[in-house]
Amino acid sequence: MELLNISFVILLIKVCISFLPIVFGIYLLTAPLESKRILRNKICMALFGVNNAIAYSKFERGMRVISLILFIFGGLASWILLFRHLLFR
Repeated sequence: MELLNISFVILLIKVCISFLPIVFGIYLLTAPLESKRILRNKICMALFGVNNAIAYSKFERGMRVISLILFIFGGLASWILLFRHLLFR
């Protein structure tokens, strides 16, 4: 008996593709204020060379948009990869 079946590996990859974007979206929405500011500073430093190039309110709105896109992508991926064949047999 094999311990790791190829269909199980494919299922794990599908689950990761489906649920990791949702987890990252939840993190972007619920991260503490200080970690959001650190992330903004790192992004601004990498893109522009200045710590505060993007205003925090605009960065916050961008984070919400990105988290919404991640939620939609995760929902669609879970529907296509995991649940579609269960409903349409």
